Amino acid sequence: MSDDNLSVSRRKRVNFIKGLLITVVIIMIITPTIVSIVAISGLKKLDSRITELDDKISKLELTYMLKAQADEALDELIGEKETHIIEQIEPAADEKTETIQTETVNENIKKVYLTFDDGPSSTTGRILDILDEHGIKATFFVTGYQAEKHPEWYKDIVDRGHTIGMHSYSHIYKDIYSSPESFFVDLDKLHDYIEKTTGVDTHYVRFPGGTSNNVSKVSVKDLCDMVHERGWEYYDWNISCKDATSPAPNADQIVSFTLTGIEQHSNCIVLMHDASDKQSTIEALPRIIEAVQAQKDTQFCSINDETEPVQHLLTGYDDED
Repeated sequence: MSDDNLSVSRRKRVNFIKGLLITVVIIMIITPTIVSIVAISGLKKLDSRITELDDKISKLELTYMLKAQADEALDELIGEKETHIIEQIEPAADEKTETIQTETVNENIKKVYLTFDDGPSSTTGRILDILDEHGIKATFFVTGYQAEKHPEWYKDIVDRGHTIGMHSYSHIYKDIYSSPESFFVDLDKLHDYIEKTTGVDTHYVRFPGGTSNNVSKVSVKDLCDMVHERGWEYYDWNISCKDATSPAPNADQIVSFTLTGIEQHSNCIVLMHDASDKQSTIEALPRIIEAVQAQKDTQFCSINDETEPVQHLLTGYDDED
């Protein structure tokens, strides 16, 4: 090949390489620019979306704030009206207490005390409504572990004129009955919560499982003595509707168990339970009340300082709560 041909060939290769390099450089310059343009466009869209969301959040916050203010104003208005109505139709607290105690001193009348353990619960309101419909008062031995987030449940019991008592805060037998200290730490916690929530300094106690329980690692008699040293009183039961047994009884059985027990005693303390799974108890409750109200010389009462206690340590009892 001649020198001229070689020279032409070299120039072509050089020109090709130069063109290739220029193309690469141009691509390297253009690519970041395109990426930047795309990124800037995306950021603008994102910023616009964020601004839109901020506006929506601000509107929601304003809506919730206005709703909260409206709810607060409505609650205050309702509270004022309820207070006004109660002041007009209810006797003073001293008068009510005197009336209850006067009604329960007649020894010729059979007294029936409906007591509800383990609540309050989501069904407490239904029980209270049934009691109100039939014009009677009952006693609620409450716990704290399930319902502390709902102080209104405790207040509702007291505000509707029923007796509130202590059944333990945790209802965990192995902890409560591990020592006298554990027993009263648990009970004091419940006592203080009831007083804080309802204003009632209750002194009525029902032992978890009753004083006839076989779980306690300490002397139940000693615990009973210590309860009395505090000026408190404890109440077991002499009639059980058996709604805590397994298998669970139906409403007909609960009615039968309860009414049969009432026939056998003149001072009747009936054990029932306030829990969301006790639907048969709620179904049976009106029937029990109506049957007892139809009996001559029989009266429903709530536990008060004049109530004659039923105590298993003295009378013996097998069923447990």
